[in-house]
Amino acid sequence: MGYEIDFLPVGDESKGGDAIALRYGNLFGSRDEQVVMVVDGGYTDDGEALVQHIRQYYGTNRVDIVVSTHPDQDHITGLKIVLEEMEVGALLMHLPWKHSGTVSEARKVAFRSRGLVERVEKSFQAASDLESIANRKDVKIFEPFGGFQLPTTAGDFRVLGPTK
Repeated sequence: MGYEIDFLPVGDESKGGDAIALRYGNLFGSRDEQVVMVVDGGYTDDGEALVQHIRQYYGTNRVDIVVSTHPDQDHITGLKIVLEEMEVGALLMHLPWKHSGTVSEARKVAFRSRGLVERVEKSFQAASDLESIANRKDVKIFEPFGGFQLPTTAGDFRVLGPTK
């Protein structure tokens, strides 16, 4: 089995996040013998660069798994572009509003007026927006807690942590 991991630049020198494209499986075989993943997406411009990169270098418009490691703006905003512009099989992201009544209530008012710091408001709103896009496009969403397994054409994708 082969693999290819591409770390794309994100942000500027003072601010940066993550945008990672990868594929594994039979890289010389058909697309059906490969798994294409995106781990975090940087900012909006970085999401556009991810989409271009996957189309140009991986020769596909399909991403099997998109992973949001956490909802910081410099990790999640670009994933909205990936979901909007590509065919996505599954989205792995945490949904904090499903585990906290306080966060669930804050979500009803776009995370404003709950005393959350502005950065957290924006992060949770971006995550909520990403979930909405996935739901609209019928992308399956899974919360990636430790022990989660997602079967793929090239073996299981396993999450080691965190725990719920």
